[in-house]
Amino acid sequence: MESKDHLLDEGDFKDIHIKLVDNPQVSIIHDQVFWKLYSYMEMNNQTKIWLILVSLWIINGSSFLAIKVAIDTIPPLLSAGLRFILAGLVLFTLYFLITQKSESSTASLGTRPTKSRIGIFSLKAQSNHPREKITLNQWKDSLILGVTLFLGGQGLLTWGAQYLSSGMTGLLNSTIPLWVAILLYILYRWIKKSNDGPKLTKLTTMGLICGFGGLMLLVAPSIGSGEMNPIGAAALIISSVSWAAGSIYSTKSKLPVSMLASSGMIMLTGGLMLAGVSFLFGEYKSLDLFQISSQSLMAQVYLIVIITIIGFTDFYYLLRVTSASLANTFAYVSPVIAVLLGWAILNEHLTITTIVAMIIILFGVALMVTKKKKIVQSKVEKKEI
Repeated sequence: MESKDHLLDEGDFKDIHIKLVDNPQVSIIHDQVFWKLYSYMEMNNQTKIWLILVSLWIINGSSFLAIKVAIDTIPPLLSAGLRFILAGLVLFTLYFLITQKSESSTASLGTRPTKSRIGIFSLKAQSNHPREKITLNQWKDSLILGVTLFLGGQGLLTWGAQYLSSGMTGLLNSTIPLWVAILLYILYRWIKKSNDGPKLTKLTTMGLICGFGGLMLLVAPSIGSGEMNPIGAAALIISSVSWAAGSIYSTKSKLPVSMLASSGMIMLTGGLMLAGVSFLFGEYKSLDLFQISSQSLMAQVYLIVIITIIGFTDFYYLLRVTSASLANTFAYVSPVIAVLLGWAILNEHLTITTIVAMIIILFGVALMVTKKKKIVQSKVEKKEI
């Protein structure tokens, strides 16, 4: 009999299957035929990956505009902290509700749990996971990722965004894949002294030169002319380095199998740290609930539901089943969306220099990512088997 382990979600059809095999009139339907029929409804693994990638590009591209609007009347670190705390609580609540239902179904039907395949886009698949015992080591990993991805990555991005336009924030954030390549090279060659890590090929070197050349073209003239705040630029660069470090660490971290549980853990730890730093900085003193605009409130809700709950969960899914480089390709597509949205909605200034710098940076990042396509595809196929 052909194995069913490759199917997207056996649980979706289990009730139908039980009814069929229990009905004497249709008992001739064999398991192999039944599951073969529904296997045609599966999406190809690569198609699923690309669907998530494209949605992530669009979601992340709109995040810079939403952040800019939200922090107009809400303190930046507090905005980010509340955003991740609430999103983490939602994901954790979903996880406990779904796994509780799964345990009840498993006890009554004797069904066997199956693998989740596609993060937040397959909540039904999550229901096939038994509730996992979360260990101290898993909380330790979530703490490290909370610091790198959310406190350093998103926290500095949100704080720095108050000094920059939303388009410029997106462009500076586009350097993440460059930092991923540099940190991986340093990790394997200088720290581990190993030849197993990524090599600086001609394409990688060209990509780094183009990326940082574009970054200098973008930042140096703007800072010199006073158009760009150096504090904001520095915050965004450090944010990108921190996010890159977290992306690399997450590929080796030991977190719960469930995307809901693992994403919820990271968001809760990161959000609580952001809220703590916000309190230490005294942001609550400048918070006036009656002065929060409806636009900021709507942007905050959008950040929590669309950007955080959906976007980050699927970003972390990509980190698990592909690579840090592929998962971070949003950094060279989303900035274009960010610049266009900032120009169209917030009337942000768009210069020829900005456009040229954007093209150079994105070309450099594309050079670095494209070369890994075949390797990544092979890795995805192995992990999805």
